[in-house]
Amino acid sequence: MAEKGASTLAATSAALDEVTAFLRERPRLRTLGVAGPPYAVLLVFFAIPLLAMVVVSFQDGEIGGPWTIANYTAFLGSETYLTVVWRTLQISVKVTAIVAVIGYALAYSIVRFSRRTTLLLLLVILPFWTSYIIRMYAWINILQSGGVLDSTLSMLGLPPVGLLYSGPAVLIGFTYVWLPLAVLPFYASLTNLDTDLIEASKDLGAGPIRTFASVTLPLTANGVVTGVILVFIPTFGSFITPRLLGGTNNIMIGMVIENQFKSAFNWPFGAAIGMVISVVVVGLLIAGMRYGGGLFAREVEEP
Repeated sequence: MAEKGASTLAATSAALDEVTAFLRERPRLRTLGVAGPPYAVLLVFFAIPLLAMVVVSFQDGEIGGPWTIANYTAFLGSETYLTVVWRTLQISVKVTAIVAVIGYALAYSIVRFSRRTTLLLLLVILPFWTSYIIRMYAWINILQSGGVLDSTLSMLGLPPVGLLYSGPAVLIGFTYVWLPLAVLPFYASLTNLDTDLIEASKDLGAGPIRTFASVTLPLTANGVVTGVILVFIPTFGSFITPRLLGGTNNIMIGMVIENQFKSAFNWPFGAAIGMVISVVVVGLLIAGMRYGGGLFAREVEEP
């Protein structure tokens, strides 16, 4: 039995050696074997569905209908829809700014002033272990009239606020949801920061604010841009948080797209809106990746 197992192992090893030698002589085939599966996954689960949505977006009324550009003209020519897009952009910018400030301060505190970084990072990502919907319903319980927040304010002798179904409620929900996504790249960039440069800046007479603006922030710009992108893009397309916490007064474009697919059953129009928003988001993503790091950089004059 042992001899049979040894012979099988030897045969398998020999076969692997032959395959390795075969691929070594054919570099293109080797590259295809390594890169092929990931590209196949992208093709099947991203490119083909996206192409299908593009095709559907040019059909009239229903899938398989006549070809038309009316879906795009109806969306781009509607003041109501463009107002929703503008509101979505405003909310996304506000959320991104709030999360960036809080997340950077939190990541900086973890790196510079704490020794239990692993525990603190675990606490940061702990909310990801709970369902998104459950977390949103928890915030409903906190922010609704007579909820946890109002009860706490009443105990302190303060008037209730009843933030549910308001703009601040949406900002709070988004900030809570996306904060861990921003903290992680901020933490990674701050961890790789050479602290000797900070000390050198202080030795040369720079104060804390100038050191942060001229050394820390420019050297962690890539992490900042990554965190901003990770927050802005999902916020721009989100529909669950504004639906549960914002009510009818804080409609975002993601809610409009969802309504076209689930309630109005106008898939071509929903697909057209999705394509327009995708182009906008991809454009912002490319701009952020290409020019974002330079926003914090300072040009150094050569002597």
